This record gives sequence, C-alpha cells and structure tokens, in this order.
Amino acid sequence: MTVSKVYYYERASVFDRMLILLLGLACIFLVNMKNNCPPCAEQAKMVEVVQDHYSSSSGSVRSSSGGSGGGGPKSNFQKIKVSSGDDDEEEDEGESSSVSTKKKSGGGNKKFSSSSSGKTSITSSGENLQGTKFIKEGSKWKNKYDVVHIMTTRYMQMQPDLMHLGKARNDLMRVFAMPGIVGQTTQEFIWIIFTDPNLNQELLDEVLEMIKPYPNILLLGMNNGMNNFRTVGWMQNIKKVFSGDLQMLKDYQKASKHRVLLETRLDADDSIFVEMMDSVQKQAADSMGKRAIESQYDPAKLEKEYRIFCTEHHLEWGYFNPWEKKSEKGHLFGVQHSEFCISAGLTYGYQVGTNKEDLPTVSHHRMSVKIPTCKKAVNNRSCIERTNAKDYKYIMMRSRTPTSAGMLGVIPGKAVIESDTWKHKQELTWDNIIERNFAIKPQDIWDLRQRLKSSMVDILKDALAGQCTKAEFTCKDSTKKDLQKLLDAVKANS
Repeated sequence: MTVSKVYYYERASVFDRMLILLLGLACIFLVNMKNNCPPCAEQAKMVEVVQDHYSSSSGSVRSSSGGSGGGGPKSNFQKIKVSSGDDDEEEDEGESSSVSTKKKSGGGNKKFSSSSSGKTSITSSGENLQGTKFIKEGSKWKNKYDVVHIMTTRYMQMQPDLMHLGKARNDLMRVFAMPGIVGQTTQEFIWIIFTDPNLNQELLDEVLEMIKPYPNILLLGMNNGMNNFRTVGWMQNIKKVFSGDLQMLKDYQKASKHRVLLETRLDADDSIFVEMMDSVQKQAADSMGKRAIESQYDPAKLEKEYRIFCTEHHLEWGYFNPWEKKSEKGHLFGVQHSEFCISAGLTYGYQVGTNKEDLPTVSHHRMSVKIPTCKKAVNNRSCIERTNAKDYKYIMMRSRTPTSAGMLGVIPGKAVIESDTWKHKQELTWDNIIERNFAIKPQDIWDLRQRLKSSMVDILKDALAGQCTKAEFTCKDSTKKDLQKLLDAVKANS
C-alpha cells in the first residue's frame, strides 16, 4: 500500500497525470496571486467572504470593523497633504490621523458613534456587498444599504472674527442642529462642517466642545471647493482638519467612487427629523442602488443618473411672535411646499460614474420646473423624489433669527400673521412634535431665545458687518436695509 501511494503518479493514466499537474500549477498561481497581486488578493478576499456567508447557519455575514480612531479630544488641528493619485493619500499630521475622537457610550440613539451595528448588506440573491467590490478590508465606511452618505454645513466662512454673530450661531447649532444629528436612528454617515481656516480660537473652542465626542463629525478649515466630493481635488482644498476622524473621511471618499453617493445639505441653525438619514438611504438604495448592484458598480454599464430628495412639509421657528408680542417662546409655523424644494435637508443622489456637472444648473426653488418628479420621469431616473416622512409629517425645522445671512422669513410675513390655525396650534405643536421629531427639548429653544435677546444689538451689528464679505456669498441691499431697520427698532425698545 505504501509503495502504491509513493509511486501513484508513475502508475496513473495520462489523464490523471495531466489533472495532477494542472492542480499543482493552479495552487502555485493562487498563492502567488494572493501574495503579490493586490487586485487579485481583493478578489480572493471576496471569495472568502462569500464562502463564509454560505457556510454560516444563520445566513449572516461577519464584516470586519475598522477602529474609530483613538486618543482623547484635542483642540489642535492637522494640516494634510494629498497625493494626486487614487491610492492612499499621504498625511502630514500634527499628531494622529484622528483628532477629537473620544467616544461616549450609552444613551441609545441619542449618541453619535462611528461603530456600526455589525450587520452587512445582503442582496436577495444572498450576495454580500459590504466590504467586497472595490472596498478594502478595514474601511471605516460602512452602510447597511450600501450607499455613501455625507451631510455638509457651511459655518462662519469668510467671517472668522465676528464674535457676537459667531457665538449666536454656535448657540443655534447646539440647540437645533446637534440633537437631530446625534439622535439619528442610523449612524452610518459623516457630517462635514466647513468653516474659515482662520476661525477665531474662542469660537473654534466652543464648536470643538460640541462635536469632539463624535468622530463622524468633521470640522474642516475650507472656504472653497466644497463640491465634487468624489474628486482628488476635493481633499486638496482642505486647509485644516480641526476635528473628526480623517481616515474615516478618506475611506468615505474612496467608497463614494464605487457606490451611490448621497449629499445632504443642512444649515447650522436647522434641524432634521430623527429618521431622516435612514429614510433617504433606503430610498436611494431601492432605486439607484439596485441598478448599481445589477451593473456590478461598473460606470460603463450605467447611465448618468441623479436623484434629488426634498421635503414636502417643514416647520419654522421664528424669533418674533406676530400674535403675542411679549411671547418669550417665539412662534411655530408649518409650511407645505408640494411645488418646490427647500434647501434645508435637500439631498443629491449620484449614481456611480455620475458627477455634479451631470446635473442641470438650477436653483432649489426652481427644481420642480426643470426636473420631473420620479413618478413622471423616463425610467424613473434623474428626477425629484419626496423624502419619506413616515408618520412624522414635519421632517425639517428651520430657525428664523437675525443671524440668518439672507434674513428670509425673520420678520413674520402676511401668511404667518393671518394664520388663525397656527395661532391656536402653538402649544399643541410644542408639546407633541418638537422633541418627538427633532430630539429637541422646547425649553432649550425658549432659553436660547432669551440669550439671543440679551445680545441682539451686538448680533445685529455683526450681521451687518458680515454682509457681502465675498463676492461668492449672497449680497443684497434689501437684506442690509432689513438688518438696519431691525437694529434701529431694537435700540429704540431696549
């Protein structure tokens, strides 16, 4: 028996000999492929993950999770250097690739964390998507719907030293924007706040104190080039990284080149409902995402396609109350806009291989004129879709205060003044909608109003000084006139 085993090759048929040789060559090729060929190693990893899926009795897939960055909160910043290629960017860091990334635990969905649920996206055919095609193992981008989602906010750009205005805007961000962000039912997105690279240190420290527990929130010194997230040039426009996980940002950008990309706009003084991000991600996955999967994320097999998600109902909180002049709460007013899109919460979805230049140039309030709704669009593509509000109805809340650059709606208009319905819905709305929808305690808004009131003269002076700081920003004589009238009125009554 021993001899027959040793000399089996010599005694084997020609067919068996050929089969043995081919198997040996295949083994050598696979070993070399995995060790020396990164693209091939990636394919081998895909095979391992899929095998792991099919061998699991539960049908779930284990996905590796990259760390969220270590180290305690830091108020210093990083300068970054980015290569022109599509490979790993080089960093010139102050200390580590993650600034202010200390995490807080507990609190359910009220706390923002970079960790994912550990679940992985599986198609109906059982194919594992997360961590496979084009995405490196250990990437800090994760999403159960297999999309890349970023939210962007512009804050104090070109206005780095307007202290009273800046402190008021910090207060508004703390009360309005932050609760809705950290209270989201999904945490699989990043929030990028663009600010002036030379922001006053006192204002900077206040913002860092707010966001330092959340590596998913990045504060970038960047006044120009905020568009076209997918391009290498986008990273090169960053002057400073004040806070957030830089590696997570890089991983999101890399993933965005091979996945559906969602970009949501949010002003620092507005709030989104707590299921906003999950709702939009699911809608995008059910449309553009399915087509991306069917084409295996190959831009050559995909048409240029975009999808714009916007709200139909939103609330406005105004500093002034037209029905009760001495009110310390301000006023609430509901708005329905079935024929146009507001900028707050506006989300642009880009198919793989589609960029911002592929979208028609049109302002948000004229989108419905130029772009069809998805129900009427050819093949249900390149269209406007209403964000699914579920049972919330009001999914955005906009604050209307004199800190606004455009002053739109700050002084209550005719529609508000003459609305007897909303005059009598104030307490009902405060009690049943504000905290449920936006995770904001009404008392926090009322207290905020008192702080704004005590500094209103100085805030208005700064708001006037901040008008028309750069040609690219909104600059209207009517806005300056409104601010001056308001300043004169406040002075006369103070």
